[in-house]
Amino acid sequence: MSLATEISHLRPRNKRGQKVKNLAIALNAGSPEIRNAITSGLSDKNWAYWHWMDDFWVVQVPDNYTPQLLHNLIEAQPEVGKPTMLVFHFSGKIKYWGRNKKEAWTWLDHIGTSE
Repeated sequence: MSLATEISHLRPRNKRGQKVKNLAIALNAGSPEIRNAITSGLSDKNWAYWHWMDDFWVVQVPDNYTPQLLHNLIEAQPEVGKPTMLVFHFSGKIKYWGRNKKEAWTWLDHIGTSE
């Protein structure tokens, strides 16, 4: 097995076995309309996402997506417009810690662990 093949097998996969990557979306004081448009757009694509804080999402996108591509896709929604927004990629198992409802953390367990 080649190194490229070995690395390929390490990439996360969704429930359908497709290769995915983890991207995070952060807004600066988004309105309820903007937040709803972003969340609806992710749901419409059938992407798994975590959204338990108003202006922050973690989303699993197809492996060929980049932060710029997702950013442009979000901004193309008329309800979203051009808010101050950051989209970033993270890989590997993450470590996290925070305060929220217990059920908020369940989804994050498949991309990392709490400390």
